[in-house]
Amino acid sequence: MSTLHEVVLARAAETPNVPAITAGDVTLTYRELVDRARGLAARLRANGVTTGRLVGVFVDRSADSLVAFLGVLMAGGGYVPLAADLPAERIRMIAAETGLAAVTGAPTANTAAIPAPFVPVGGPASDQPATIVSADLVAYVIFTSGSTGRPKGVVVPHAAAVASTNTRFEIYPHERMTYLVSAPLTIDAAVAGLYFTLFAGGRIVLPSPAAQADPGLLAELVARERVTHFDGLPSQYAMLLEFHAEDLRSLRCVVLGGESLPYKLSRSHLDALPDAALFNEYGPTEGTVWCTAHRCTERDPGPRVPIGRAIRGMRVTVMTDDLRPSPPGTVGEICIGGTGLAHGYLGQPARTAERFVPDPAAHGERLYRSGDFGAVDAHGEITFHGRVDHMVKVRGFRVELDEVEAAVLEHPDVITAVVVPHEAATGIRLVAVVTVAVGRPVGARALAAFVGNRLPGYMVPTVWRRVDALPMTRTGKADRLALTSSAIGAGTALPR
Repeated sequence: MSTLHEVVLARAAETPNVPAITAGDVTLTYRELVDRARGLAARLRANGVTTGRLVGVFVDRSADSLVAFLGVLMAGGGYVPLAADLPAERIRMIAAETGLAAVTGAPTANTAAIPAPFVPVGGPASDQPATIVSADLVAYVIFTSGSTGRPKGVVVPHAAAVASTNTRFEIYPHERMTYLVSAPLTIDAAVAGLYFTLFAGGRIVLPSPAAQADPGLLAELVARERVTHFDGLPSQYAMLLEFHAEDLRSLRCVVLGGESLPYKLSRSHLDALPDAALFNEYGPTEGTVWCTAHRCTERDPGPRVPIGRAIRGMRVTVMTDDLRPSPPGTVGEICIGGTGLAHGYLGQPARTAERFVPDPAAHGERLYRSGDFGAVDAHGEITFHGRVDHMVKVRGFRVELDEVEAAVLEHPDVITAVVVPHEAATGIRLVAVVTVAVGRPVGARALAAFVGNRLPGYMVPTVWRRVDALPMTRTGKADRLALTSSAIGAGTALPR
């Protein structure tokens, strides 16, 4: 089986002068993209990157980020995408987990937090061929939120990434693609758009930070670049469709995931853009981006939009606690097997063994216990019914509530803390309900800043409530269900 960069190199040889990526005022052809990546690969090898080693890539929304990804792969390494604004403490933690051989990508002050050479993306060209690697070697490691303050690095091999990408050609239209990749390049949702587009010989469009944050600017970008494919969060797309549908007329394919797709939004899309296919996609990072998909139509009865059936090469089953198939209509845990499974969690064999278990229905195969609830409907499709544990999606990022609580509890004035999600009009918000030491005038802004120095911005609670005591269940645990239903009104608001 081919590797990610081998497929891209083959496509570049066929269509060298076709635009491959547009980011702001910069457009690179396939030849320019590959030439720059080949030069970076040579410099990485000169700085000690050998086959199978990991390289940190500080990403921004520029063409250089894609050059960096390909350069690392062509050097024989696997890349670890890092947000440039991550707190230095978390970067050091990730660097320790991965043993990074080098760092590249966008220059940032946080490169000093990693004890490895920084190799600039820009530099002289090279005619050195790409390193030949096994498809079983790591292509990338994406870190997701982990409990007890320790993030989890999901190790995805080339074989899984290539299989996942190739299967997209069976589900989604792919002729003459201009694909807007709205997902942050640090999460696996971006993997789908990047490599699907490059495999197909299409053009990637990366929105600027300003456009990503402003639905009006994002819609203008769709219209100006004649974007044909868009993927993103339902909450993000809802704003585009509600206020800027006239700018979306070029779209032929919309893929939504990362959050539950409201039935109302699917109907609104079908009414406003009947010529654009709408898909509801599901899959965890451990399943290499996706494992099911459902095309929305007028025949969908609601009130839930299905996440669909398993894609080719994957097995997706709703199971009981003892890993037996749940009867149709009965809620159980969504379990995933097949060619798209990740290797596991980097440096965490116990956690890997806990989540990647032997498949009782397929001898010698593994099954990933997703921690998501689902049910098989009357048509044989799966509907999503929420999380088993305390993990939620915030703006497309996976967040372990336990990890946020651990950071809040590090503050010397906080005694107890529970963080719960709140469904607001703009999407999921994190609400922190805390008890604090008597006489301590701690404020919401100070607590948010404290947590923001330890965690990424999307993991910082935006609502802070103070209570005299947390509500408890009969077993003596914090009553999360009660707090989730009434967190906004719990206790009193902490002063700013």
